[in-house]
Amino acid sequence: MLFKGKEMTMDEKIINSIRSLGIDMIHEAGSGHPGIVLGAAPILYSLYSKHLKVNPKDSDWFDRDRFVLSAGHGSALLYATLFLAGYNLKLSDLKSFRQLNSKTPGHPEYGVTPGVDVSTGPLGQGIASAVGMAIGEEYLRNYFSKEGKSMINHHTYVLCGDGDLMEGISYEAISLAGTLKLNKLIVIYDSNQICLDGEVDQTMTENIPNRFNAMNWNVFIVQDGEDLVSLDSAIEKAKTSIDKPNLIIVNTTIGKYSKLQGTNKVHGTPLDKDDILSIKEKMGVRGIPFVVSGDAAEAFQQMIHQRVDPIYESYQKAKETMDDSLKQKLIKLEEKDSSLDDLKVTYEKPEENMEEIRATGEKILNSLAKKNPFLIGGSADVATATKTYLENGLDFSSQNRLGRNIRFGVREHAMGAILNGLSLLGLRSFGSTFLAFSDYLKPSIRMAALMNLPVTFIFTHDTFKLGEDGPTHQPVEQLITLRATPNLEVIRPADANEVIGAYKYIMAKKSGPTALILGRHKSLIQETTSIKDVQKGGYIVKKEKKNLGAVLISSGEELSLAIQVADKLEEKGYDIRVISMPSIELYQKQSAKYKENLLPLGVKTFVIEASSSYSWYEFVYNKKYLITLDQFGHSAKREDLEKEFSFDLESVLTHIENLLK
Repeated sequence: MLFKGKEMTMDEKIINSIRSLGIDMIHEAGSGHPGIVLGAAPILYSLYSKHLKVNPKDSDWFDRDRFVLSAGHGSALLYATLFLAGYNLKLSDLKSFRQLNSKTPGHPEYGVTPGVDVSTGPLGQGIASAVGMAIGEEYLRNYFSKEGKSMINHHTYVLCGDGDLMEGISYEAISLAGTLKLNKLIVIYDSNQICLDGEVDQTMTENIPNRFNAMNWNVFIVQDGEDLVSLDSAIEKAKTSIDKPNLIIVNTTIGKYSKLQGTNKVHGTPLDKDDILSIKEKMGVRGIPFVVSGDAAEAFQQMIHQRVDPIYESYQKAKETMDDSLKQKLIKLEEKDSSLDDLKVTYEKPEENMEEIRATGEKILNSLAKKNPFLIGGSADVATATKTYLENGLDFSSQNRLGRNIRFGVREHAMGAILNGLSLLGLRSFGSTFLAFSDYLKPSIRMAALMNLPVTFIFTHDTFKLGEDGPTHQPVEQLITLRATPNLEVIRPADANEVIGAYKYIMAKKSGPTALILGRHKSLIQETTSIKDVQKGGYIVKKEKKNLGAVLISSGEELSLAIQVADKLEEKGYDIRVISMPSIELYQKQSAKYKENLLPLGVKTFVIEASSSYSWYEFVYNKKYLITLDQFGHSAKREDLEKEFSFDLESVLTHIENLLK
């Protein structure tokens, strides 16, 4: 078959089969991004045929190379490649691209498509998650190392576009990767000079090689994306790096062979039939949709298996001869189980029976870290304030790959995605900052929830009562934002007992992210708060004596205020029940009977929480029963702020008593 006037090589035949399938998928769906399919197909072909250490027959092989399509809009390119490479995808899966319940969603989704290592879509998230994967590989390679050899030894590859490099999250992640010298990270930049709205130089004119060089990266340039020899040579050089992460800039033509090639019109719009037929004619491919060359698929799969099968078999044999303790740990990682079996914690109660909630968190986190070598994380340069530093964990750095404290610097955006990348390698990741700054992590938290990853996001400094730092640091709407996120459990403990219960619940989970909200102030350790009942989301901490007159619901440090109010009301003849509700999400999972017993119908119910009212309307008759906060705070002393916003004992007591009369 002729291609560009000459006999087609097998390389060209496979590449053009990928292109053909990709544009057929997009045409069938009536939506998608053909530009990257046609322009970057040689890159994916080169990676899978000659470089990636993967086994299509065992797509979850733990020591496989990771591939991250950070330019997630190019999913049709990835799916076509995976299909031809022999992954568990059928032609019918390609034909159902972007359709309901298909294996081929519009952007890559972890756990949906075999061979997809991370969900991508929001630009920049993929490249930042890949930095987390690269950190995880370094840690695990060194952890499982024995006599200079390790069961873990793989690279992390990324295909990104200009949009990824424009997003701020990628800049943060790239900077940290250079600082940590993550030499087994290889980012390939599909540089086609076109973005959705036009030419890239309308919005980005910096010198990309100089930018990456300044951040301690190797930079390689492939002048022509169709030049497989140069492309392979650049990847081989990147794989030999010993002290820097690697960027390979590949100059490509968006929409190669299309009548719209080189323009933004081919970026995100399906091609018309005539253009598709013309492209296929230029490539020497039959014009019938979804026709697959058996020779091309067989040759592609053979290239992969001849290269990788001996490595895969060697891994399996080596695993059988491992030390049993290490072997069991590796098996847990392979099973994607980072839960902790031994949930006993070391905790010494303070003599004064009061403790900062964040300080309790520090004790419990350190206690658990002694039992779980895969507990790893850090903070956005606020570990001394959030109290999340692992005392015996050492720092992860370019000199120490076994450190479990990651100094993210002031990079909340990247921290969130890096935590996701760590979790994708089976590590139990955590990260912390102030609750008001959780907004910076929101896209990454959302991706953790989408991927069902057991990441723990720790947020401290959780109320307007912070005082002098002022409204920029005083959270108001953040809790409702987190609580509104599907598949994210938010836990706001009231005292040391509930912190212990929260961590026990979190560490026993095998999946799903958690936002753990820890107050900065000292809280009285209540006699009636329960370690085991935290997992119920809500439970009684003060029971009425005889005839229930009202229910007070509270969370966090406001629980102590609620109990004080109930005591005062009791003195005045009211019979009050107080419920601690550290987690609305966990409460909602309880049986209808449990919830009815906890909150009987017809009983006046009040909520006391120093946060947005929007979390709580389902529990009360109307807004008058919500003692919450729906405005920004002020810079002032805590006592003055409590009076200003009616969160002092006298104001709350008067408000509730007036409604009870």
